Amino acid sequence: MIQLMPFQKRAALAGFAMFLSVSASAQLNTPAASPHSVLEQTVGLTEVAIDYSRPSIKGREIFGGLVPYGEVWRTGANQPSKISFSDDVTLGGEAIPAGQYALYTIPGKNEWTVIVYKSTDLWGSMGYDPEGDLVRFKVEPTRLEHSVESMTFSIDALRNDGAVLSLDWDRTRISMPLEVPTAQKVMAQIDELKGTPAFEKPSVLFNAGTYYHEAGKDLETALQWVSKACESSERPAYWMFARKARIEVDLGMNEAAKASAEKTLELATAGGNPDYQKIAQDILAKL
Repeated sequence: MIQLMPFQKRAALAGFAMFLSVSASAQLNTPAASPHSVLEQTVGLTEVAIDYSRPSIKGREIFGGLVPYGEVWRTGANQPSKISFSDDVTLGGEAIPAGQYALYTIPGKNEWTVIVYKSTDLWGSMGYDPEGDLVRFKVEPTRLEHSVESMTFSIDALRNDGAVLSLDWDRTRISMPLEVPTAQKVMAQIDELKGTPAFEKPSVLFNAGTYYHEAGKDLETALQWVSKACESSERPAYWMFARKARIEVDLGMNEAAKASAEKTLELATAGGNPDYQKIAQDILAKL
């Protein structure tokens, strides 16, 4: 029997302890079959986020196969897809309070049911209870010209007051109209600032007038605010006069629009901005 010297015993024990420590903490990281993804998008002034896992086709039949028709689906892989809104919104024509929800669907050949579910704690669709539905609505699927390998959410057709939320996988797309309370939020800010020194700042006046113009509100008030911004700004900017010219065009004030467009061209040329030079030239060409 081999006898170890004291220092050899200590070294052996230290090595064994290190082996146990490494064995206990070691992990093998491998790629997820359905990678996690987060889609974040500002729509108007509302933050929208979709947290989901992205399964892929991998040569399988998807809808009517891997994902059966007529059954509640977690709308992805692993945990159900989650959707969150920073404000009260309307999705698919249904009112949704601000918050985070699970997004379930019931796929069908000609019609899908979209379910916004109150709880986000379930795994997949196990334990799903219709009593937990916040809202349900119907959508018609459309066939894509090309196949989408990995399930994908997108938020497109962005406007100040809304967008379109879509889900694409394989050759199927479902789309849901989304409406957000941009007008209410902006008007509340304007109403709060009116009559205060802050509202007299050129940047605030310009932003308020621009919003009124783009939202199709009172154009005469929009022109008043933008004109005041141009007059009170220490260094009038070409983008301010370009906006003023656009509003004047919409009001049929061609002579005033011509003067504002010429001022835009002058300032943009001095500032070396070819984009606004072209904007000014395009306005002048239409007058």
